[in-house]
Amino acid sequence: MISRPLVKFVLTAALRDKLMITLLTMIVAGGALAVFLGGAAITEKESFALVFGAAGLRFLSVIGIVLFCCFYVRRCFETKEVEFLLSRPISRLNFLFSHAAAFMVLSLLVALVVSGVVFLLGKPNPGGLVAWGISIGVENMVMSVAALFFSMVLSSAAGSALATLGLYALSRLIGTLLGIASLPPEKTVYAVLNNVMDLVSVVVPRLDMMGQTSWLVYGVEGSGGVGYLERSGAYAHAMMAHLGVVGFLSLQGALFMALLLAAAAFDFLRRQF
Repeated sequence: MISRPLVKFVLTAALRDKLMITLLTMIVAGGALAVFLGGAAITEKESFALVFGAAGLRFLSVIGIVLFCCFYVRRCFETKEVEFLLSRPISRLNFLFSHAAAFMVLSLLVALVVSGVVFLLGKPNPGGLVAWGISIGVENMVMSVAALFFSMVLSSAAGSALATLGLYALSRLIGTLLGIASLPPEKTVYAVLNNVMDLVSVVVPRLDMMGQTSWLVYGVEGSGGVGYLERSGAYAHAMMAHLGVVGFLSLQGALFMALLLAAAAFDFLRRQF
């Protein structure tokens, strides 16, 4: 299902793409900025630089991955590269899964670079850094597959990037939205919207429960585990309680990547060239 030459081809294109080089440069620059701002803090300078840098680099890595994936896929369609590759002995599923695998590898590499920079910012808790790095890797992979899906469905690179970043924003805010929805509704329309939000939360990854900066300072257990609003999604909390942090991250990532790949495959197989 995965073509190694095609995966290598995509990775080579990423190395030559100025966007990925710019992303790595900005990650290093962001780490330097965090150290500079941490030096201006009155107390706990290392912790300030650690938390500020980790939060900023997490967002930066997602933006870079999403932009590269969306613009790369749309460029392949515009230059007829997709049609050329499909004329070779490769199926559409091979094409789709190979690109997804390549984007996942890039996501993990970016997460590794970000984790390395965060390690150099201060003295993070070792266990917390490992859990945080794994969660960032899973988050980047989920968003890269989401970018692949939207860039397959939408004909505009900018539109697919905005749609993917919109999904990312919703995934980061879903816990807060569910917490608000759990309050007693004042009107019937609010009760309906609350039920709609409960349904939406099932198909949206809980990124608000991943990559928490408190893990870097106090560790996962020392920070009280995973922080979340009370009654903001019982199913996610049950999964976290039974599977642990790493198990929850792995299962959630696998489920949502499989869902996005299935949707992308359904659209790609029906498309006429």
